[in-house]
Amino acid sequence: MLNNIRLAKLGFCLVISSSCWAQGRSHNANDPEDFRIEVTGSAWIVSSGGSIQANGTPVDLVSDLNVSQREPTFYGQLVFKPARKHRIVVEGVPFRLSGLNTISRTFSYRGQNFTVSETVRSNAELDYLFAGYQYDVLSGAKGHLGFSVGGAYLSATGTIQATQVSTAATQSQTIGLPLAGADFRVFPVPGHKILELEGAIRGMNFGDYGHYVEASANGGLCLGPITFLAGYRAVNTQLHETRNGGSGVSPRLKGPIFSLMFRW
Repeated sequence: MLNNIRLAKLGFCLVISSSCWAQGRSHNANDPEDFRIEVTGSAWIVSSGGSIQANGTPVDLVSDLNVSQREPTFYGQLVFKPARKHRIVVEGVPFRLSGLNTISRTFSYRGQNFTVSETVRSNAELDYLFAGYQYDVLSGAKGHLGFSVGGAYLSATGTIQATQVSTAATQSQTIGLPLAGADFRVFPVPGHKILELEGAIRGMNFGDYGHYVEASANGGLCLGPITFLAGYRAVNTQLHETRNGGSGVSPRLKGPIFSLMFRW
């Protein structure tokens, strides 16, 4: 009970502090970049490619595992602006891939052999979370251009199971990645914010250990605090546990993305 009372007091203090800050900061309704919080929720229609490897031969996600394509996946982003040119960015995606296929070649995964004509069921989970800081070198009523640095958490689990004999193999991998990128937004109609165009790219090259690159481009209509966006998003990843390859993941994820964005 005492802990609940303390939490309630802390929450009340945070609400009061936020309200006082909001009252103390003026807002220009004609400047779409003059906001404090921006929240985006998206449906990303993902088509996948690439391979996974665990103590054996590379296993192709499409030709070997027949992973399902055009799967709707949630993408979310939160942007907090403590000052005009400063942003704290948090975003995440939970990928879920599955497939069922009768294989036409023999391969090994996690020390388990799967042979020609076996029917295999596959499941892959790939959770991505990024948090970072962005500085906008340009920021005005016509848009912004910013550069960001941060870190990403990537957790991957892949399971392959032979359905006839119930043989299964699972590999899990968790990686922390430093990433850097750039982001822009343009309001091309002079004096109006109804139309916006935006794009972003983020990634890093890790030499012999691989690379990570993500990019997106969107266009949208802004109606008050709500913006409807449509565009395209792609992720290209190749990450190995050792310099000479070996176990690792190299998924390629791409497809159209449809979003609702709220700014206030």
